Amino acid sequence: MSSEPLRAEGWLHRYPVTVQFDEVDQYGIVHHTRYLIYMERARVALLGELGMRPGGLVDTQLGLIVASIDTRFKSSGRFLDQLTVEQGCRNAGASRVQLSYAIRRGGELLVTTEMVLAFVDQQGRPCRAPATIRENLKRMGVPE
Repeated sequence: MSSEPLRAEGWLHRYPVTVQFDEVDQYGIVHHTRYLIYMERARVALLGELGMRPGGLVDTQLGLIVASIDTRFKSSGRFLDQLTVEQGCRNAGASRVQLSYAIRRGGELLVTTEMVLAFVDQQGRPCRAPATIRENLKRMGVPE
């Protein structure tokens, strides 16, 4: 894991998504499970930017698991929509982080999610998150 520089206070991570044909139902509406996949892709990109590259957790013998997800659907995405997954951090503790998500189509809010992630060791027991990751997450804002 690299020691990434600290980010500016209140920063948000944004990840673009174009809705594909295989992600919609027969009515052209994004299937609800796809939003979780969009958030997963955004989270992997975010952690990569913070120094947790693929294999990085394996090298440190850490795992990162989803402990809980609370999702609210406000409106529907459609085939070929250009969406943005915004993510921020509501709380970054020693072994858990709470990420907040907003998925938008332009200025329209489609989905909000609160996700709690836990760092675990090889035996699945909670362990401390790497300090540089935790500090950069603490500096994040929360999507409105």
